[in-house]
Amino acid sequence: MHIIGRARELGELRRVIDRAPGAAPNVVLHGDPGVGKSVLLQAGVAYARERGMRVVGGSGFESEAQLAFAGLHQLFAPVMEYLDRVEPFHRDVLRRVLGLGDGPAPDRLAISVASLAVLAAVAEDGPVLIAVEDAHWVDHPTREVMMFILLRLRPYDLRAIFARRPLTATERVTPGINMIEVGPLADDAAGQLLDLLHPGLPPSVRERVLAEAAGNPLAITELPLTSVGVELLPSGASLRTRLETGFAGRLLELPPRIRTTLLVTALDGDRLEHRAELSPYELLEVERAGLVTRDSTPSGLRFRHPLVRSAIIKTASPEETRQAHAVLAEQHAADPELRMWHLAAATVEPEEGVAAEIEKAARAVSRRGGSGLAVKALRRAADLTPHPAARAARLQHAAELAGESGQLTLAQELLDQARRHLDDPARALAVRAQILLLRDGDLDAARRLLRGSPAAGPLVRVLAASYAQDPADWAEVSDVVAGCDDEHVRLLHDVFAGQGAAARVRTALDALPADAPPGRVAALCRAATWMDLLPDYRDRIRALTEGEAGQGAVTHAAGGYWLAAHDHFLAGQWEAAETAASTGLDLCVRHDLGLLAHDLRCSLGWIAAARGDADSARAYSRTVEQWAAPRGSGLHLSLAARNLALAAMAEGDYETAYAHWISISPPGVIPAHVAFAPWAVFELVESAIRTGRTAEARAHAAAATHLAERAPRLRLHVMAAQALVAPEEEAVPLFKAALALPRTERWPFDHARVRLALGELQRRRLQPGEARPELRRAADLFAGIGATAWQQRAEQELRATGVAVTRQPGTAAHGLTAQQLEVARLAASGLSNKEIGERLFLSSRTVSAHLYRIFPKLGITSRAALRDALARAAVDEAN
Repeated sequence: MHIIGRARELGELRRVIDRAPGAAPNVVLHGDPGVGKSVLLQAGVAYARERGMRVVGGSGFESEAQLAFAGLHQLFAPVMEYLDRVEPFHRDVLRRVLGLGDGPAPDRLAISVASLAVLAAVAEDGPVLIAVEDAHWVDHPTREVMMFILLRLRPYDLRAIFARRPLTATERVTPGINMIEVGPLADDAAGQLLDLLHPGLPPSVRERVLAEAAGNPLAITELPLTSVGVELLPSGASLRTRLETGFAGRLLELPPRIRTTLLVTALDGDRLEHRAELSPYELLEVERAGLVTRDSTPSGLRFRHPLVRSAIIKTASPEETRQAHAVLAEQHAADPELRMWHLAAATVEPEEGVAAEIEKAARAVSRRGGSGLAVKALRRAADLTPHPAARAARLQHAAELAGESGQLTLAQELLDQARRHLDDPARALAVRAQILLLRDGDLDAARRLLRGSPAAGPLVRVLAASYAQDPADWAEVSDVVAGCDDEHVRLLHDVFAGQGAAARVRTALDALPADAPPGRVAALCRAATWMDLLPDYRDRIRALTEGEAGQGAVTHAAGGYWLAAHDHFLAGQWEAAETAASTGLDLCVRHDLGLLAHDLRCSLGWIAAARGDADSARAYSRTVEQWAAPRGSGLHLSLAARNLALAAMAEGDYETAYAHWISISPPGVIPAHVAFAPWAVFELVESAIRTGRTAEARAHAAAATHLAERAPRLRLHVMAAQALVAPEEEAVPLFKAALALPRTERWPFDHARVRLALGELQRRRLQPGEARPELRRAADLFAGIGATAWQQRAEQELRATGVAVTRQPGTAAHGLTAQQLEVARLAASGLSNKEIGERLFLSSRTVSAHLYRIFPKLGITSRAALRDALARAAVDEAN
C-alpha cells in the first residue's frame, strides 16, 4: 500500500511494531475526521501480519459505546481458549465481566490484571499486535482496562496501535502513552494525491479543491465528487459538515428500501450485518455511491468512513430513526443490555413498562461494574416514567450511581432534577418537548409527549401546531388554550390560527419591558410578521441577533435572523436579507437547530425565487421538502411550495406555478390553519387567470375579501387580486386604488408586481400611453432590488408599447470579476448551469447567482444575448 505524504507516521508505526530499541510499545494516532488515521492503522496491521504477528483488538462503535465491556468482548472473542491458560481467579473474573458466569461485579483492578494475564498468555505463542480503530467509541469501562494494559506492554511480546478522534482542550495525556497527531498533508503531498485521484482538473478547480480540503485526504478524495446539498450550506460550515452533507446527498439518491436498511445498519454498528436484506444489485449500487467499501470483516463490507454513518443517521427523520431502533430492539431481544438502548431510543411517550425494562437492564449493567453507563440508562428510564414520584425515584438512583462513579457534579444535577419533577412535572415535560421540536423538528414526538398532561407546555403546543398546520391538531390545541390563563399563549394561538388582530399584537409588544425574556420577544415578533408590524420593532430584532448570538439564547438569536431576513426581504433589501438568513443558518448548523435551520432555508429559497434564480430556489425547496415531509411540517412544505411557485412565475411558467399555489390553498378556500394561505391570494389568482381558470380565480378572490382588514400589505394583495378578476372597465380603477393605499412602496417587490399587472392590462387594452409609466416604474423598482427576471418581463412589456429599452452604461466585460467573465463565456457557448458548474467546480446555484448579477452589468435580459454582449464589450475595451 502506497500512502502519500505519511513517511514520518509510517516510520513510527513500524518502530512500534518491530519493538525497535528506544521505541515505545504503544502509539495512539489522533486527528480530525478524514485525515487518514484509519489508513495508517490498516497499514500498521498489514505490516504486522506480513511479519507473522497475531492481530487482536477491534473497533469502537457508537452503538456499543454504552454497553459495558463490549470492547473487551471484541478483544477476547478470537482468543477465548486462552482463558483456560491463566489462573482460575483471573479466568473467573473475566467470565463474570463478559457475561459468561454468575457472581458479583469484580473491581476494575481485578478486571485489568486478568485481561493483561490473558494477553500475556497469547503472546507466549508469538508476537501480538493490539489494534483498535475509533477508540473514542469504545465503552468507558473497556477504555479504563485498555489504558492499564497500554502502560504495561513492555515485559511481553505485545505492542498496540490505537486510532481516535482529536484530543479535546481539556483532555490530559497519560505519561507513557505515545500520542501522534495526524495532521493535514503538506501542500505538495496534497497536490500529488489530488492529481492521482482526479487527474486533469482545470487549474482554477484544482486550486479551489486544495484550498477547501486544507490537506485533508478524505476531503481531497470526496470534494470533487460532491455537489448535492453542499451548495446550500453556509460559507462558514466546517469541513466535517460539508463532507457529511455530500455523503447525505448520495444517500438521498438511493431507493427508500436501501436507505432504511442502511439506517438500521448504521444504528447497529459499522459491520453491515444487515446486508442479507439487500440484493447483490442493491449492494453494488451502495458501493458505487461511495458509501461502503470491501474489507476483511466477516460481512465483507463496511461503511467507507464514520462520517457516512453519521450522514445516514442525520438524514433520517426522527420517526424513521425510532422505527429502526424498534426493529433493533426486537432483533436484540436476547441481549437485554443492547435491547435496552434501542428500546429507549424507539420510545417517545412515557410508558412504565418500557421504563421498568430499562431500569432492570441498568441494574444489571451496574452489577457488572458499569455504574457510569447505568446512570445514562436510568436517566432515560426516568424520562419515560409517567408518574412524577417514580420518575424522581429513578433519578435519585441515577444520582447515587453517579456519585459512586465519581461524577459528583452530575449527581447533584440529578438530585436537583428529581426535586423539580416532584415540584413542577409539567414544566419538565414542556422543556423536553421543546428540545424535540427545536433540535429535530420532531412535531409528532413533542405532541405525543405533552398530550398526556393537558397543563404541560401550552406554548410549545401552539408552536408545534403552527408548523404542523393540521386542523385536527389545531382543534385539540384550541381546547387546551381555552383553559389556559396565560394571555401571551392565547394571543399567539389566535394569531397563528388565523384569528388574531394586529392591535392585540402591537399592544403586547409595546408593553414588553426593555429586559423582557428573549423567548417572549421572539415569539411576539414572529406573530408580528403575520400582521405586517415587524418594521416597527426592528430594535427588538437587533437585540435578539446582537445580544443573544454569543453566549446568550442562541435559539432566539437564530429566530431573530429569520425575522431580520423576512423584514429585509419585504423592504427590498435583498442583499441584507440574504446575509441575515445565511448568518442565522450558520448559527443553526453549528448548534444543531434543525427546525430553525429549515425556516432559514425557506427564506433563502424565497430570495432566490424572487431574483429569478430558479435553480437555487428549487434546490432549497428540495432540501426543505425532504426534511419536512416525513416530519409532517406543513408550514415548511407551504413555504417550499411558495418558493417553487414564485420561481415558476418568474420564468413565465404559470401552469406549474398554479399547481404549487393550490397545494397551499385550494381555489376558493383560505384555510385558517395554513399560515401562508392569505399571502398566496394575489399570486394564485394571477396564475389562475393566466392559465384560463377564470372561475377559480374569481372564487379565490371572493373568498379572500374578508382578509383585507387584517394587515396593510394583505389589503394590497386582496385588492390587486380583485382587480385581476374584475371586468376590464373596472379593473384599472381597482388597480389604481390598490396602488394608492398608504405607503405601498415600502414593499417594493409587491408594489412593482401590482404595477406590472396594471401596465400589462393597459397595454392589452391598447392604451400604450397609460401603460408606459406603470411599466417603467415597475422595471425601475425591480432593477433596484435585483429582481432580474421580473425586470426583464417589465422591459419586454415596455418594448411592446413602442419604447426602446437601452443598455445601461458601464457594461463592458471589465466590469465583471474574473470568475463572472468565465461563467459568462461558458454560458454564451451554450453550456447549461450544471455543465458550467462541473467545469469550474461550482454548484449550479452559484452559477445561477453569477448569471443574475452578470445580466444587469452587460445590459441584457436573457441568456441568448450573452454572446453579442461579450463581443460588444470586447470591442469597447479594444477601443
